[in-house]
Amino acid sequence: MEHRRVPRVSVICPTYNRSGAIIRTIDSVRAQTVREWELLVVSDGCEDDTEEWVARAAREDPRVRLLRLARTGHPSGPRNAGLAEARGAYVAYLDHDDTWHPHHLRVVLELLSGGADVAASGCEYRDATGGVAAELPPLSCCWHPQLQLMGPMFEPSRVAHRSGLVESVGGWRPGAGLEDWDLWLRLADAGHTFATALEPTAVLLTDGGTRRHRMARPHRIPLVHLADARAAHALLRELRAGRHDGVFRAACREDMREWYAAMARDGGFVRPTDWHGDPLDEIDRVVGGTAKLFEELVLVPDRGRFALARNLLCARPEHARRATALLPAIQPRQLRLLTELAEAAVPPDPANITVREPARALRGTGHARPRAG
Repeated sequence: MEHRRVPRVSVICPTYNRSGAIIRTIDSVRAQTVREWELLVVSDGCEDDTEEWVARAAREDPRVRLLRLARTGHPSGPRNAGLAEARGAYVAYLDHDDTWHPHHLRVVLELLSGGADVAASGCEYRDATGGVAAELPPLSCCWHPQLQLMGPMFEPSRVAHRSGLVESVGGWRPGAGLEDWDLWLRLADAGHTFATALEPTAVLLTDGGTRRHRMARPHRIPLVHLADARAAHALLRELRAGRHDGVFRAACREDMREWYAAMARDGGFVRPTDWHGDPLDEIDRVVGGTAKLFEELVLVPDRGRFALARNLLCARPEHARRATALLPAIQPRQLRLLTELAEAAVPPDPANITVREPARALRGTGHARPRAG
């Protein structure tokens, strides 16, 4: 009788040509300590034997359901189809190459039962061999509307929400860029509340072959403009050489500490319910790491000038514009350093230098290589 009850939570898993590997994902749902679930595996026009494997699992456990779609080529379509069939009071997501620890649903449902509209757990990042690929720092489980605007947070396999929320903001949207970043931002803009836990309850595949790593970067935040292409190339080389890393790390530390303090003061800052550390201490640890600071900067032509810019994986131009407009308020020291270095790169004519334009973001898909005129 348990399998015939209205489920407490509907789990939506979009899939395409996963074959027998889908069973590992399905089994991680079947192993949940919370038993009142339904799993909607939505085939996005699979052309291999994935559907046969899912149908076999559904015969073994009626809580597993197979939904078939014509090929859309984007996970938003299958997720919307799953939402249309979902019967649970809550919805959770699980990508077909991720898995859950047995307590995942318990953790996210406890967050939702505490009054939040959207819940996100911590995770483990693993590569294709099962090895640890990256650490999830506590700051990645903190939340604020500005954090949600400025960076992608919470992969779908970590998230659950109250039923009906996603449809109320227009559903999952297809297109270039990260559709989850786009959706969580729309939920934040609508005033929905978020709660998080740091405890890792999901295991996420992070590999060069995954869609997230293959995705084009459709938008950019321009940081500083130069009129001379040679000077712009020279500045980019200078930054990537690491000669200024010390002063930029110090500026980044002060910018972040000031920003996080401001977010904490406005009452919208959310910290993981199971973490009692100090965000300011975490800032010192993260900024003091060994990651290369300017590896992802690109040089792009912009209306007869040349911009050093940061790639964005956001899906909509208005999102990029909002992020560009907020940047001067949260990274003033770093932008000031960039402007000073840019001015030094073209000493004969300081008029060649203009500070980045807050109201406009660049759009494009390739790493443009402007040439000297």
